[in-house]
Amino acid sequence: MENPVNVRKQHYYYLDILNIVATFAVVWLHTSGYAFNFSPSDSKWYLSVFIQVLFIWAVPIFFMISGANLLNYRERYDTRTFLKKRGWRVLLPFIIWSTIWYAWNHFIMGNPDWSFKGLINGIEQDQIQPIFWFFYYIIPVYIAMPFLSLLATKANKKVVEYIIWLYIIGTGIINYGYSLIHRPFSQLVSNIPLALSMGIGIFFVGWYLHNFKTSDKQRRIIYGLSCLSVLFMFLLTVFLSIRHGETAREVYNIFSIGGFILPLGIWLFFQHHFPMTWQPNLRIGLWLKRLSGASLGVYVVHEFIIQIVTHFLHINPDSLFHLLGLPLIVWIICLIIILIFKKVPVLNKIIP
Repeated sequence: MENPVNVRKQHYYYLDILNIVATFAVVWLHTSGYAFNFSPSDSKWYLSVFIQVLFIWAVPIFFMISGANLLNYRERYDTRTFLKKRGWRVLLPFIIWSTIWYAWNHFIMGNPDWSFKGLINGIEQDQIQPIFWFFYYIIPVYIAMPFLSLLATKANKKVVEYIIWLYIIGTGIINYGYSLIHRPFSQLVSNIPLALSMGIGIFFVGWYLHNFKTSDKQRRIIYGLSCLSVLFMFLLTVFLSIRHGETAREVYNIFSIGGFILPLGIWLFFQHHFPMTWQPNLRIGLWLKRLSGASLGVYVVHEFIIQIVTHFLHINPDSLFHLLGLPLIVWIICLIIILIFKKVPVLNKIIP
């Protein structure tokens, strides 16, 4: 039986900042959906595609933060405490907000499906709210964290590097290549345990970058590769979209080599400018924690706000305001709502 471990955890403010900017990036992704309406004659379609590509790093950053914070949970508390905390912070909000969205889809959006069986099937099959795929991805990882955490030790640095390289080659290159040519993924690659199943590699990347320092040369190389990734994904998306007559969404995704490199550059940028030893003044530190803690609330609420604001203000999805102004407005409204109701558990942050 594990013995509880009581170790005060050092607070790393750069993780708060990453959490905040990633939350805003998620909102921006979801207000640039015009990218999916293939319109090569419209300059705003190109703008929306560029926005999609530019902010594709948002969710990988969330996963990397989870890896950095949770793969070493044994240093702070036992497994029972860990599972209890994750259930309270993730599983309960997932069930409650899925139920709320199921009711919204029926009573507000006119979806005729309304039954307990429909709710259970919707939750089981991820058919209630498309953006909730995040929960279906991260909950199984949290369940597996007790044995994944045994691998994430500094003594196992080479093992972790091996897992990350398998992820890069298998998911970021091989299976990404299959998706570009619209072929099923290679089963020989996809079934490699740990490295590729559920994309575990991206969690280990967060832990690795948090625990092992990169040189200035490595950081600059990754900056350059990140910029090239944006350019590559944007140009290839435009090219394949025009070629196939529909937006090639498979080009820019978190399971691509570009979608892997870009969040590395974002991570290293904030880690370098706000190093682990950086301590803001008391007021700034408090607000960073508050805004970071609002990540779950923004995630589950912002689609409501987008739908309400665009409906009552009659904002077209292809307007410049929808693409450039609406994200900030929605983000601010979400933060105000969440900070007012900060005591509500299901609005607490999902990323520790």
